[in-house]
Amino acid sequence: MKRHSIAKQVSDFSPYIDWIASEDIFSHLKKQSLQITEENYHKSKYQLLIGNIPDILTISKWTGNRVQDRLIARIISKTITTPGLLSRFNLHPDPLCRVCNEINDISHILLRCQKYASVRVILWRKLNIVSANITYDVLLYHVLVNKNHLLIFVQTLKYFDID
Repeated sequence: MKRHSIAKQVSDFSPYIDWIASEDIFSHLKKQSLQITEENYHKSKYQLLIGNIPDILTISKWTGNRVQDRLIARIISKTITTPGLLSRFNLHPDPLCRVCNEINDISHILLRCQKYASVRVILWRKLNIVSANITYDVLLYHVLVNKNHLLIFVQTLKYFDID
């Protein structure tokens, strides 16, 4: 429908009629759609909650892998399946970490759990994180600062018990 209205805007008398083709219309609509998506993301409450990090369209170009894209999106939104998250919806009887006796959510796993202390030391060094006591938002900032850091993080995730 939108293609049709764009095509109607160019009359038979237009000097540019020869170069207007369906590919041009499709590429225009795709570009417009991506712009709208990005604008909506930057105006959304989710962007305000997670801070100024790249949108998923940028991240997906870095990974080139839809499985990794979904994993990163779930980490950003804190919806990785953990006992702590499941317990919030009465889907798991015990939200506590067996090692640390704290709520076993993604923040705990990535930032504080003693089970992963050695993995965390190596990851922090690779991501140039100097403080051992950082927040989840600071971790995301370091992970998403560039493609190299994101790929290091994704490769290291296999050492944490998350899916």
